[in-house]
Amino acid sequence: MNDDRINSLHDIMAYGLQRRAAQHVTEDETLGGRTITVDGRKLVNFGSCSYLGLEHHPALVEGTIDAVRKFGTQFSSSRAYTSLGLYSTLEASLERIFEAPTVITPTTTLGHMSALPVVVQQADAVIMDMQVHSSVQMAAQLLKAAGVPTHVIRHNDMAALDKKIRQLKVRHARIWYLADGVYSMYGDYAPLDEIQRLLEVHRQLHFYVDDAHGMSWTGRHGAGYVRSRMGHHPRMVQAVSLNKAFAAAGGAVIFPNREMAQKVRNCGGTMIFSGPIQPPLLGAAIASASLHLSPEIEVHQKKLAGLVEHMNGRLEEAGLPQPYRNESPLFFVPSGLLDLNINLFKRMFEDGFYINSANFPAVPMKRGGLRFMVHAHLETSDIDDLVAALAYHYPRALAEEGQTAKGVAKSFGIEVPPVLKTALLPRRAPKLRMVIRRSIREIDATTWDARFAHRGNLAHSIVERLEEVFATADDPAQRWDFEYVDVLDERGRCVLSTFFTCAVVKDDMFAPAHVSQRIEEQRREDPAYLTSRAVMLGSLITKGDHLWLDRTHLAWREALRALMDRMSEVATTAGASQLMFREFYGGLDAELNRALEDLGLARMPLPNNGYVDELTWDDVDGFVAQLPRRYRSDLRREVLRHQDAFEVVTARPETPAELAECYELYEQVFARSFDMNVHQLPYAYFETMNQHPDFEVLRLYLRDADEPDKPVAVMFSHRGAHLYNAMIVGMDYRYLRSHDVYKQVLFQTVLRARASGAQRLDLAFTAEQVKKKVGAKFESTTAYVQLSDHYNHAVIDAMMGSGDVSGRRSAPATSRTSDGSRAGRSRSSATRTRGSPSGDRARSARP
Repeated sequence: MNDDRINSLHDIMAYGLQRRAAQHVTEDETLGGRTITVDGRKLVNFGSCSYLGLEHHPALVEGTIDAVRKFGTQFSSSRAYTSLGLYSTLEASLERIFEAPTVITPTTTLGHMSALPVVVQQADAVIMDMQVHSSVQMAAQLLKAAGVPTHVIRHNDMAALDKKIRQLKVRHARIWYLADGVYSMYGDYAPLDEIQRLLEVHRQLHFYVDDAHGMSWTGRHGAGYVRSRMGHHPRMVQAVSLNKAFAAAGGAVIFPNREMAQKVRNCGGTMIFSGPIQPPLLGAAIASASLHLSPEIEVHQKKLAGLVEHMNGRLEEAGLPQPYRNESPLFFVPSGLLDLNINLFKRMFEDGFYINSANFPAVPMKRGGLRFMVHAHLETSDIDDLVAALAYHYPRALAEEGQTAKGVAKSFGIEVPPVLKTALLPRRAPKLRMVIRRSIREIDATTWDARFAHRGNLAHSIVERLEEVFATADDPAQRWDFEYVDVLDERGRCVLSTFFTCAVVKDDMFAPAHVSQRIEEQRREDPAYLTSRAVMLGSLITKGDHLWLDRTHLAWREALRALMDRMSEVATTAGASQLMFREFYGGLDAELNRALEDLGLARMPLPNNGYVDELTWDDVDGFVAQLPRRYRSDLRREVLRHQDAFEVVTARPETPAELAECYELYEQVFARSFDMNVHQLPYAYFETMNQHPDFEVLRLYLRDADEPDKPVAVMFSHRGAHLYNAMIVGMDYRYLRSHDVYKQVLFQTVLRARASGAQRLDLAFTAEQVKKKVGAKFESTTAYVQLSDHYNHAVIDAMMGSGDVSGRRSAPATSRTSDGSRAGRSRSSATRTRGSPSGDRARSARP
């Protein structure tokens, strides 16, 4: 899990803890299975995965007691050395249940981490369903680290699986498909009939399936959902849980042959270095296995099936929505965003029901809901009461949170649920009025500039020129739709003002360079590969504070919601899969952060933003003197010694030929850099900005160059009243090493910013070590994102570390560290991104 995901999860969990919607602790002295006590409240427990209710079965209790009396509380030894004889008894019983070689593991997760790195070889390839259980995805990280190519397909998309197999079978002798039998969030099934058909069509295909939630409640001897629908295929490996419905502890992996089973037993990392299942629960597992092998298991299965059927019927009668309707004991009622889910959870909690609130990142951002389980301890009256309470609270929670039934249905691609068609009216919100304009020409320039001109390159005349270039561009990748929004109160006072664009972005924008380089190879055949439409504050080339928000107004949060609703509406119409509020500089604004996260946006740290704010020195000596001591010698050696070799021109290019030379230098940088992958800026953008009085084009000519009349470096910048914004860099790579041309153009930009009277120079993202040598400091930068479709990002995430991208780095000319020294793997800071002095692709790369 990367830092961004950890931060997002931490924020969500912290908010859930604050609202008492997570990490509860029972207060019961004894448990019977039907109820639990939390916060002094007795609750009917719909949060248990012990589907058959066997944890209190007398045989399992006695098996536990007998084992602990005979063998103690633990047997502390790795199974690689010795294991308790109970293991052999249990494995023999499980092999009778599954009719195939079986290896017991301490947990299902540790089973995946033992089995997958052994059965999947480096020459193989892996395809994962994007909703396969997190524990399988964790194990897949070990495969990627070992260089195994890993791919992702949309959930249960068998046509995509077939296509991907056909692509991979040319290069790989074996292709593994990783999926769940019963998926743990929505309770839906893998399409096993289709998977079995593909196993017969493609001899290279192997199937690894996690049936943890399918175990015990169905199938002969409780062998689970997968085995109830297909035999143990000779190219299938199955993992199950001995927790959940089996009511003991540990996991088991079922193999097609003894050779594979023994290899995992011998070589699986967690088989060697993890502790065993301890005697009490081995005793429980043996007793459970005996019960599974007896006719009694069918009695328990039939009882549960009746309760599941009853739940399905009651949900349908009440008009409550389900994303899937099947016979699994795992249910999900969709609601959407975090606040609505927590509202529903608390209402149900206070009404006497314990259920789970499922939220991002366990589910997609707008596809959260209530997750609850039917188990054998429940009675039909409990189900009736639960459904009646849900039918009562659902529309009321929706109204309280200002959500709409249509929005819930749209997020899940379902019909508006009947229970919501007569939903209560939303709570009364302050009367706000939204004014929408399609062009900045409809907005008074004085009013606009009073709000935005000092916030970055956002002046009225600049945005107007952006419209001229991008609003009507022929290339879809360079065509942006503009919309301008003011939110006014009843008196006409402006509470919020901004503009946003809808544009095609590359979903690998922030992916590692070698991954983007690989993706670009595929874009030669399909330019739209792993791209999507995004609705974002500002545009791909503007930089600054795009959100004007009167935080003193009592309705500022409602104004934000109105903006979010409008952006969501535009996204739906345009087929955009992501929304982005950008960008916010400096430390975390806790109040604004909470408001944005309440809207279903996840905080996403961006690279640190570089700036120079000490521009009061008199000359170069004064500039050097104020630098930290460790950078002074670097600057003298790498920059100042070359300074006299350059002629610096600040006058803007006067002829098309001169501007074309500058654009060619930008193209050189763009062609060599992938760290922040964006579409190339069109020549027309540079052409129109070259005519704007607030833009400068700093050019460096090298006196001893092969062509001294052509620039070897260029910096396109915006000059505001107090802010100098270095935006786009271009370079002749022939002089990158010999004359440190990137560092020289950064240094000359600092000098130019000071000469222009600026109080601050903005140097954008990345290349921190280089920029520190010219006095740069760095501040954190944050965006807030909502994805309605995670598929492209799951595909990119699967590429991280995969073997088929190893060795594919940047061109040799850019294989340098961020400070320009030789280092075979890193990339030059000057080329970290396309067209930006910082390597951030001209900030046009930024969403």
